[in-house]
Amino acid sequence: MEEPLPEEVQKQPWKYVGYRRYAEFISSDSDLLIFRRFETLNARVGLLLQDKMSLLEQKLINLDSEYSRKNAGPVNNGTLRDDMEDREALLNEVAYHLHKYNKFLIQQSQLRDYVRAPSRDVKSLRTWHANHREMAIDENEHKYLEQNQDLIRLRSNDKTPLRNWIDSSLALRTLSIWQKHSRAIPNYEMSNISYYSNASMNGFASAVIAFVGASLLVTPIWILQAIKNLQSKLAVITAFILVFLLILSFTMVSKPLEALGVTAAYAAVLMVFIQVSL
Repeated sequence: MEEPLPEEVQKQPWKYVGYRRYAEFISSDSDLLIFRRFETLNARVGLLLQDKMSLLEQKLINLDSEYSRKNAGPVNNGTLRDDMEDREALLNEVAYHLHKYNKFLIQQSQLRDYVRAPSRDVKSLRTWHANHREMAIDENEHKYLEQNQDLIRLRSNDKTPLRNWIDSSLALRTLSIWQKHSRAIPNYEMSNISYYSNASMNGFASAVIAFVGASLLVTPIWILQAIKNLQSKLAVITAFILVFLLILSFTMVSKPLEALGVTAAYAAVLMVFIQVSL
């Protein structure tokens, strides 16, 4: 199929770009899969479902009380198979709405696990629209990007702080060494869209972390073997432990207790070296 000229696309982006290219763009990187959480609407629907369940609960309580009265006749309240028709129908209705309510709560619990969309990723989407003169997608239909507090990213934030730092720097994340040429980009989009390899970026971040970790293991050993005074050795170990903990906290995804555990192991290694060298 013959591609339109850039001038034609610029004049009629809604025709040549539209939702097809927009969907291709946001699906090209999981960081760009950004949607609204509809937090307030979800809360309101939750309240509606809860109130519906409360009404049904009260109806069931009233029926049970009615059939437990002295003058209610020989009603068997100890069976489900031969229950009164109206109570059986009510219980079926309760089961139906309770299933909806529980499913909604589980969905909301899972929805809460999604992180808020980083501003840099939202900006990337806004830039895409700006590059198409805000006309590729109907203006009212991309206003969702203005709801900053309500936007979530479907991808979990599993990147290390070092990788996030690379992503936050335009100069670093657009280096040519990361660039990928595997994706088929229309000629009229070549100047607006570039793709970068997550594998290359993650590999670089891992290599940096490995180098720093090795340096923190080897460097203090050489320093300690050159020092004879025990107090000076302890001062060196203390300094390296603090540096190790800071680097671990700012370059890797780890919980506080995990970071302390790894730091304790690192300190133990250095202390063993002191004991051996005495």
